[in-house]
Amino acid sequence: MRFEPTPLLLAPNQVWRSYVGGQVLRQFRSLPEAGDNHYPEDWLASTVQARNGSHATHAEEGLSPVIIDGKSRFLPELLAEDPGFWFGNSHDGGSASKNLGVLWKLLDSSVRLQIQAHPDAAFARQHLNSKAGKTECWYILSTRGNGYVYLGFQNPPTREAWAGMIREQRVEDMCGCFERIPVKAGDCYVVPAGTPHAIGAGVFLVELMEPTDWVVRCETVNAGLALPPEACFMGLGLEACLDVFDFTRYSLTDVRGTFQQQPTRLKTDETFVEEEIIGAPWHRFFRLHRVRGTSTATWSGNELLLAIILKGSGSLAGEYHRRLGNRSGSKCHNSRTDPYGVSQCRAGQSWLLPGAMAEWDWKGDGQEWEILLLKLPRP
Repeated sequence: MRFEPTPLLLAPNQVWRSYVGGQVLRQFRSLPEAGDNHYPEDWLASTVQARNGSHATHAEEGLSPVIIDGKSRFLPELLAEDPGFWFGNSHDGGSASKNLGVLWKLLDSSVRLQIQAHPDAAFARQHLNSKAGKTECWYILSTRGNGYVYLGFQNPPTREAWAGMIREQRVEDMCGCFERIPVKAGDCYVVPAGTPHAIGAGVFLVELMEPTDWVVRCETVNAGLALPPEACFMGLGLEACLDVFDFTRYSLTDVRGTFQQQPTRLKTDETFVEEEIIGAPWHRFFRLHRVRGTSTATWSGNELLLAIILKGSGSLAGEYHRRLGNRSGSKCHNSRTDPYGVSQCRAGQSWLLPGAMAEWDWKGDGQEWEILLLKLPRP
């Protein structure tokens, strides 16, 4: 089918998880009021099915549903149908693009998540018949009180001692292997595969990652919910999963120097600033830009982007619109009846931006605005 070259508004895609949270996330997304529950994540753009076993709400849970011409389809089917349109020049629009997966989400914890680690690609290929492991990245949006994370061992155990803590569920001893790392809005940390970690209670963040749902959970009970061994150890058993963990000691100084990302300013204009949030060493996994200002802005296209409107509101249109001569600012309904207008955007929304567009033009509504641009890996 022919896709319209306009931003595509993505519907909420709440996914079941073994921990609880989500109240702040739902407020941000302007969803119906609900307290914290087992739907603390919104998989904004996902080609990945969640590994929820008996807790899955439907067979395709995790895959992003997309409404096109009034019909609901899943994102992987959409991307494969016309990779050149969606991925643009950055991935040649060829057959390789059809194999590109994506998993970008919002996560809102009301409790500390289980201490865990994720396999790298080599382990995933050998043991899980998977092309990807799970290096991930956290961009902090807000915290409920004093937010914190565990990231890397500050007091590393031996492999044998760690195995004993897990078998005997000595949670206090596990926590003693870490120090709390305070986090605040705007902080960004990369979590390499194998690095033991846990997101603390009351942290709301954007998460970028390799497109898998693989995880080794060290705690078998979280928020009163008990998980079977296969859900904790990826069906492999504890002994095999011990190979996932990095037992290196990382001081707090090491954590900030190794894992915390420092924004780099790419473009400064009278009305906006664009920054690169994630450093180049991690671009083989994911990329992230932040654009903020008070009026108009432009940023590059030619690749698939996810725009999350964090603050403010405005209108968004692509370079393709300008070549067609439609710069009137007329309202776009994201339908075939008005294929080349501008899209009206507001805080809490996420928009999939096709790579067919060479450049994107933003016009704010006269107040401060802030947008995150999530990007696929680049070798």
